[in-house]
Amino acid sequence: MKGKQIIMPEQRVATLADFELDETLAPNQILLKTHYSLISPGTEGAGFTGLESGTRFPHGSGYTAIGEVLKVGEQVTKCAVGDFVFCYSSHASIVKTSSIMLSFKPPLEIDAKLVPFVRMATVAMTSLRVSSAEFGDTVVIIGLGLVGNSASQLFNLAGMNVISVERVPERIEIARNCGIKHLINPDKENVHERVNEITGGNKAVVTVEAIGNPRLVELAYQLTGRKGEVILLGSPRGEYVTNVTDIFNYTHLIGRGAISLKSAHEWVFPTMHSGESKHSLERNSQIVYSLIVDGKFKVEELLTHVINPEDAQSAYDGLTDHKDKYLGVIMDWTQV
Repeated sequence: MKGKQIIMPEQRVATLADFELDETLAPNQILLKTHYSLISPGTEGAGFTGLESGTRFPHGSGYTAIGEVLKVGEQVTKCAVGDFVFCYSSHASIVKTSSIMLSFKPPLEIDAKLVPFVRMATVAMTSLRVSSAEFGDTVVIIGLGLVGNSASQLFNLAGMNVISVERVPERIEIARNCGIKHLINPDKENVHERVNEITGGNKAVVTVEAIGNPRLVELAYQLTGRKGEVILLGSPRGEYVTNVTDIFNYTHLIGRGAISLKSAHEWVFPTMHSGESKHSLERNSQIVYSLIVDGKFKVEELLTHVINPEDAQSAYDGLTDHKDKYLGVIMDWTQV
């Protein structure tokens, strides 16, 4: 079967290319006709610019999509031909996958273009899952990209006092429309003073670095109160040279806070739910989808562009160079 997919042949180049797909399925796979896929600005942006360590060109891209099931393997019971499936798959018009996170009988309860945003929220949910924050605690989120906005919303829904930090005014406004009350632009305000003011000098119980910029880890420590937690949600990328002993002392010395440092990489949880673990990416997806359907988790506010995959270059350029205009970019494969 012939299809089209996004390929990055070299640094800062994204193209739509033809490919041939063998329709033979493994017992646990489905054949999916993609309708919509979402660009992950962090992970895919790092692959696009070559910031991701070990990036080799050419490579494909993408990891969240929804589409229509064309064929199922003999062991598949979660969906049938004609169903819609949300899955972890690349930017391609046709895919084979076994990552069936959610399945739906048409018609869908929400616009299908919004469903791929579930993945960004489940990435963010890991920071909530691994934290020790409780109802009423103050949490600082650094960065209001798709992951940072999602983390802000989820901690807010869990009853935390959320303070979000972001330099791009348009992203601050989007977060405000998503229900985030305390928003700080470090280009206009002193972050330390504002956090102290909001918390009565106690600082945050948990600070989440949601960008993946290692230069911001020390700031995260500085915004966190004694025996609090710093959580790395964004995957650290790029070189950062500093005195790491000074950084480590925020964790080691009680006088510097004795602050714990935690990972929030989404793969700390199993992908599919088996009952052996309370949490899984599949269960997280079900929870987020329900929050979207109920209108509690805001998604429409995050969608800034719907593009034809032929315009992928402009989308990746926009997400890289024009963060004031681009945030959530959906590829519409029904146009291909």
